[in-house]
Amino acid sequence: MKRFLLGAIAGAAGVVLLALLVGQIPTSGLEAVDDRIIVHRMPLWEKAAKFYIRHREFRQWAEEAAGGETYPQRRVLRLMEWTRNVVKPIPSGLPLIDDHISHIVLRHYGNDGQLAEVFTALATYTGNEGRWHWANPLERVKESFCLSFVISERGRMVFDVTNGGWYETLAGNITTIEDFRHPEQLYRRGQAPETLNGTPSLTIF
Repeated sequence: MKRFLLGAIAGAAGVVLLALLVGQIPTSGLEAVDDRIIVHRMPLWEKAAKFYIRHREFRQWAEEAAGGETYPQRRVLRLMEWTRNVVKPIPSGLPLIDDHISHIVLRHYGNDGQLAEVFTALATYTGNEGRWHWANPLERVKESFCLSFVISERGRMVFDVTNGGWYETLAGNITTIEDFRHPEQLYRRGQAPETLNGTPSLTIF
């Protein structure tokens, strides 16, 4: 029994020592400030700790934004409203900072892509995977258009988080990519602009 206890203590000490050694492995993180790239160096334990803290933060924000709503379509609209209330356009004179997504929420500002990134992350944390991308489907629309997509039972729902807009079907469902095959059966909701640079937003969607 005594040998067993000594062996267990030695094994535990070895695991702790190994963890301490592994935790000191050098790693780095990148931060972009306008056109500059800044490298932040840190040990592995610090990077892992920050990852866990950010995960907890986003889970808490997702729960707060959802407000207990369980119906997916109403919940995702609450997430978009929360995102637009918390993350504002970049104030004049301040730089565009690209680092971890949680910092966008903590800074309370970002560009259109960062706004969509926060929204789709919240959707993912509440059970509906989200993705986003920049789009410029028409050459006559000079500005890029950022769209967000959230997976639902009906397909990928489409949102314009920047303007707080979306489309719905005649049945009152938030439109999916497939629904845009019949644009005559869709109508605008939220604050989506009717046109973008003179082009109907429905065409751009």
